[in-house]
Order: sequence, then structure tokens, then C-alpha cells
Amino acid sequence: MKTKTLVLSAALAVAGCTHAADVSRPLTEVADKNAKFTLKDTPTGFTVEVSYSRYQFVPEAGALITACKSLVVARASDEAKQRGREIGPIDEQTIRVSIGRNIINARTTCRAFAEATWKK
Repeated sequence: MKTKTLVLSAALAVAGCTHAADVSRPLTEVADKNAKFTLKDTPTGFTVEVSYSRYQFVPEAGALITACKSLVVARASDEAKQRGREIGPIDEQTIRVSIGRNIINARTTCRAFAEATWKK
């Protein structure tokens, strides 16, 4: 019985481990299974929408909102750089954010939306 308990404990410990994401590449190249991005062109720039979710045993809405806002700003910056243009600063107060929680699978989901405008 001790052997089964030890093996189960080891398996759970390994399953709970995570690794840091590769931040050396733009978000367009990183395959993050937790984040999905949508871009749409506008007459003055483009919009960015991010849908981000992750497992949280103890819900931390504040941390997820911060991560979601950071992702939307970083993705806008990467897109502008990829297009060879500059965008104006995105005011954090203009980023629309919504969060939700699925208590069955302990996943917290965040959606963020921001508009990036080209610098003149």
C-alpha cells in the first residue's frame, strides 16, 4: 500500500509542475494553449481581444485581470512592431475586462479588449 501511495504522490507532484513560457519570441509565434487572440483592423489602427484562462485552485481574480491586461497590451505592441508602425500608448483605464469562473474544473477565464491607434 505504501508503494502505491508513494507512486500516486509522485505522479501528482509531477502533474502539478509547470514551466515558464518562452518570452523571447513575439506572442504571434508562441503557442499558449491558455490564450487566444483576435485582431481586427479599424480606420485608425486595430483592436485586440484576448481570451485567457487558467486553472486556479484558489481563485485570484486580481492576478488574472492583471495578466489579461498585460497580454492585450503586449499583443498590440507585437502587432504594431510586426507591421512596422508605432501605436500610441494604451491607457489601462480604456481596456475592457470581464472575468468568469467555472467551479467544476477550477478554471478562471478573462477576456480583455483594447483599441490601438496608429501614431501620426
